[in-house]
Amino acid sequence: MKLPNGDQAIVEDGKLRNYVLNPMHPVGRHHAFLFQKLLGIHIANLEILRKALLTAAVSESVSRDTATVFGHKYEMSFQLCGPVGSKIIRAVWMIDEAGDRPRLITCFVE
Repeated sequence: MKLPNGDQAIVEDGKLRNYVLNPMHPVGRHHAFLFQKLLGIHIANLEILRKALLTAAVSESVSRDTATVFGHKYEMSFQLCGPVGSKIIRAVWMIDEAGDRPRLITCFVE
C-alpha cells in the first residue's frame, strides 16, 4: 500500500530543524547525531533529507498503518544516500482525523 495522498505530503521545516536534526533537542539530538555521523546530513543541508522524504512519500510502500485518536499513522522505510554514506531511514507520517494530507511526525536512521 502506498501513502495516501503522498504527493501532497508535508515536511515542516521546524520538524527537521528543531527536532530531527537539532543536536541540542533532548530527544531529537540522538537522531541528529546519527544523521550527521552516518549520512553527513545536518541543519545546513536539511534539503537533502526533505527531498528524500517527499520522494519516499510518493514512491515507497507503507509497512505499517495504525488508527489513533489523532488520525491515521503510517510508517515506511527507505534507503537514503547522504554526502558520506547510505542508510535505511524510518519515516512516520500522520493524516489527521479531519485532514487528508500526510504530515511527517518523525524520521530516524534505522
